Amino acid sequence: MIGFELDKMSPVKETMPDTARKLKVTVLLFGSIRAAVGKGCVEIEIASDCGFYGLLRILSSIHGNEFQDEIFQQTGDNLRDDLIVSINGLIVGHSKLKGLQLHDGAAIALSPNFSGGG
Repeated sequence: MIGFELDKMSPVKETMPDTARKLKVTVLLFGSIRAAVGKGCVEIEIASDCGFYGLLRILSSIHGNEFQDEIFQQTGDNLRDDLIVSINGLIVGHSKLKGLQLHDGAAIALSPNFSGGG
């Protein structure tokens, strides 16, 4: 009988498949917000449970303090009073944005309140 030793195998690290659903959204930027980012359109992929405020936090981490200052009030997590938000062409009041879940393909526009005229 021929004897043999089983090779010691290194432990296999099991990973869960990436089953988290991702959403691709487009963020349109206008005025001083556009100037802070340096472009007028950002396409980004986010987790399906990210929500509107989560999207803004991600964009703030990518685009820095200048973007954040254009979006949020100086203290807290409240949006600037003069920020206009539209989703898929419809203006949405700030009170309805907390907890708002986004959908795949959503177009979000962020704009400061424009003034002026002739």
